Amino acid sequence: MKLRMQPSPPSPRTPAPLLLYLLACSPILLLVFLGTSHGELSVTTGQIAPLKVTAHTGMKPQSKLWKHNDSWWGCFSDSTGTHIWQMGETSWTRHTTISPETGVRADVLPEGPLVTILLFHTEQSTLLRYLHMQESGRYSAEIEPSISVTLDEGVETATIARDGDGLLWLASDGEQEVNVRWLSDAGKEFSEPIRLSEGITKDDICAITTLADGSVGVLWSNQNTQRYGFRRHVPASEPHSWFPDETPADRSAIDHGDGMSDDHLNFAISSDGTLFATVKTSYDTEGMPLVATLIRHPHGRWDPLYHVDDEGSRGIMLLDESKNEFLVVYTSYRDSSIVLKHSHTDEVAFSNRVALLEHPRINNISATRQTVSGSFPIVASQGDTLMHTVILELR
Repeated sequence: MKLRMQPSPPSPRTPAPLLLYLLACSPILLLVFLGTSHGELSVTTGQIAPLKVTAHTGMKPQSKLWKHNDSWWGCFSDSTGTHIWQMGETSWTRHTTISPETGVRADVLPEGPLVTILLFHTEQSTLLRYLHMQESGRYSAEIEPSISVTLDEGVETATIARDGDGLLWLASDGEQEVNVRWLSDAGKEFSEPIRLSEGITKDDICAITTLADGSVGVLWSNQNTQRYGFRRHVPASEPHSWFPDETPADRSAIDHGDGMSDDHLNFAISSDGTLFATVKTSYDTEGMPLVATLIRHPHGRWDPLYHVDDEGSRGIMLLDESKNEFLVVYTSYRDSSIVLKHSHTDEVAFSNRVALLEHPRINNISATRQTVSGSFPIVASQGDTLMHTVILELR
């Protein structure tokens, strides 16, 4: 089989080691997009006071932040419990206490004044709902009793999303399988698990999101097959009815290192339903894509894998539709920093790195699942004890 490349010639900025590898691997089918900068936007940053925490802000696909009523909110744990916090001009202010537990990690789903929070503490996790009260400017005590859910043995992370029928979905990974569970709007307990895939490794993870048509999609890693997987459920169909695996960017995969997939993924969804995902590969070679982007178009077509960086980890995806830009924010272990690259949504070409934070042991970035505009925060943890916040704005 002959090597197949995209029609356009390689960018002059394509790393030389990757070009040499491509020329040497002629038996392998390969499609990888490599971008060049198409004109820089300036990225302005600011910071507020660090917050002492007792659980880091990671778990990769989970979202800790949301915007409502012109304020930014977050869900974090400190030595007194787990709380809803409000971001001010100089610091975070603790508002509603939602759990006495000090080591949980949250995934938040904002829906207007309602926020649904999955308090993830491995197999035994809890779902809570809170309502923002306009008069007090605070989130009320939980509006319904909490719902306990027993997840899969060996679960590494879990995320939530709501479909167009009003069903709340929870996606989680087991030691060898990807499962989803659903909860009706008036439900008191989650369904039994629905298995979407099996044969993954103990190290693999998954995440769920809502698309523009009201369907939900689950993206997962499978380091055994060295591929990513994606399945979709549409409204008005039975909960067990899911489309087959789409195998994102399958033709981009090459037989190198430990393959294309690794257990790092995070995504953002545009208003037309395009999915932008930050992922990590296991190629682990200088010049090869390590931090990468997957893009799924609304009609179900996946672009080839886009090369973001050959160094980095634990990336997140943010989308600014007002500027038609998406942002990949990730950890540079080499530089002990949180860095950013951005690209236009219509013509993928990544900017140079922008350094956002530099601290020893800085890692585990989190932000919002909402699209962003104007100024917006991201958070990252220094170990398990200190959370830093950066305010970003594209100009």
